[in-house]
Amino acid sequence: MDIEREFLFRWYERQLLVEGVTRSFLLRLSEETFGGLSGKMEEMVAELLIRSGLSGITRDFPRQRILPFYSPLIYRQKETMEFRDGDEIRISEDDGKKIVSFPHTLPIIFSPVIAGIVFFWFMNEVSSTTSVKGLPVNPEKISRKGRVMVVGAGGLGSPLIKTLLDNGIDDICIIEPGKVKLNNLHRQILYDYGDVGLSKASVLERKLSTYYGGVRAKVYEREFDPVSIKSERPDIVVSCVDNFETRYLINDACYRNGIPFVDSGVEGSSGYVMLRDRSTPCYRCFMGDNRIDTEASRGILAFTTYFGGLLEAALVTSYLNNRNYEGKIFWFDLKKHRFEEITVERREDCPVCSLAKR
Repeated sequence: MDIEREFLFRWYERQLLVEGVTRSFLLRLSEETFGGLSGKMEEMVAELLIRSGLSGITRDFPRQRILPFYSPLIYRQKETMEFRDGDEIRISEDDGKKIVSFPHTLPIIFSPVIAGIVFFWFMNEVSSTTSVKGLPVNPEKISRKGRVMVVGAGGLGSPLIKTLLDNGIDDICIIEPGKVKLNNLHRQILYDYGDVGLSKASVLERKLSTYYGGVRAKVYEREFDPVSIKSERPDIVVSCVDNFETRYLINDACYRNGIPFVDSGVEGSSGYVMLRDRSTPCYRCFMGDNRIDTEASRGILAFTTYFGGLLEAALVTSYLNNRNYEGKIFWFDLKKHRFEEITVERREDCPVCSLAKR
């Protein structure tokens, strides 16, 4: 049992950095057990909750369809959680079992919202009902083809890449210098336990060729270089990185070359997503010029990064499908169930926007 506990703690190491997530709380989550599931929405919510630490399953759980290689799954006899269809998102207890109700007709982009509500309910353990709030965008099928460059294939990049490919993108370039680590696996959905220690680029090449054989996919194991914008000539760039230095490089290169880009940043339960082009204030106008990276790891929850990646995918498909975009920044907090749109003004002294206008 001690070995099992230490394995869970190492697997969810980044999650344990989030305020309120303790070892005892994680162990309590791991005792919750899923049984049979009905439909794609239930499966997606269950997957995100399992990636967040609710790791017990019965023999009725469709393991071969959901997380077949996910090592922390623990078989138990009794189901402790049950999903039901309902008009609102509601969590209650019935004879010792947690009942989670939500509209099963919701778009899949709501799955991390529901997972977040359930996760934070476990912190408070008070029956609650939450209304369904509208979101500004939803992932959709691609009607106009285009080339997408993705920088970073981790917590944000994994759901983004999968969603874009599932929705019809057939030309993608991915830049990812890292290797797969054990504490990546709870939130980076393109990798599994057998990939630990391998380069993410090599794993992606293998999996994309296996599952998306008709897609033109180029994967580079290297850091982002602004020259890539000119050599790869993407229609849009997506920033899925976790540091300011690379975001600045992407922002500056895209503005100077007239290429739109999508960016997201997440931490804990909150984050932002935005689409920028020369007609909108750039990333520096939003964040400033002098943000400095630190070596300290930040706490991240699986459903938060998944939500950020889905929102980025939605903005990419919206752009490629010629949808109008007002340039606002979408900010969210899944713990507080808050979703807002923020307007940013262009800085008169912005070194990038001023050059782009020449």
